[in-house]
Amino acid sequence: MSTGVPKRQVRLLLNSLKIVDLVFEIVDARCPRSTRSPLVERLAAGKKQLLILNKADLAEPAATEQWLLFLAREGKAALAVDSRKGWGFRELWLYLEEAALELNQKLQKKGRRPRELRTAVLGIPNVGKSTFLNRLLGKHAVATGNRPGITRGPQWVHLRGAVSVLDTPGVLPPQLEDEEAIFKLAVIGALGEKMYNIEDVARKLLEFLEVRCPESFSRISGISAGPLSLEGLAQEKKFLLADGLPDLHRAAGFLLSSFQSGKLGSLTLELPDHF
Repeated sequence: MSTGVPKRQVRLLLNSLKIVDLVFEIVDARCPRSTRSPLVERLAAGKKQLLILNKADLAEPAATEQWLLFLAREGKAALAVDSRKGWGFRELWLYLEEAALELNQKLQKKGRRPRELRTAVLGIPNVGKSTFLNRLLGKHAVATGNRPGITRGPQWVHLRGAVSVLDTPGVLPPQLEDEEAIFKLAVIGALGEKMYNIEDVARKLLEFLEVRCPESFSRISGISAGPLSLEGLAQEKKFLLADGLPDLHRAAGFLLSSFQSGKLGSLTLELPDHF
């Protein structure tokens, strides 16, 4: 399946990134592996990289800690953040200050003048790249939204201190050929609805909830006993078609929306075993 990234866009990114020192790769803390883009490895070759586990408020804290420990053992710099509320950004700014200092110490040794640390934000759609950038800026300077690919075109933005950033459109990963990855990307809202069957994804999410935390379903459905089902959710919420049958499409959309907004509680879709 196609990554959905035009070759021209990749060339433009490669050209823009030639002068970048550090790349932020934004992933969703609920499924860090599935929300990575292998294109980042190509685009960021030879650059300093920092993996940002964004939306950490929606993930299980213990699972996020497992991911951070795993990544540290793998030698990958990573931080967990909540871009909406600002949690984790103090540590991020300390990291940037150290990176800028390290850069200019190297430049000084070469007899070159100090300059800003040039950074770039990369990642697949709907992992919160613009919200992350806006938190760095301290204001909403870039359009944001809960729709894949809302950010348009690369743009340089100056941050506080000796740091500047290039914001770029999202990149879809080729893990789309993996059904498990498609499921996770669909559940977190990183795929357009035409790319998957919403009822199938919702049913698979119900299977996941039944194993991991069936009580979370009762938070949105009001159903405290019995098997988890779209039919039961539709009946309880009175999502009915004109003929009185349950509107499964609407129930599926409600379930996925509830997961994405955190109404099902903090949930992590995958734990580290490889990256």
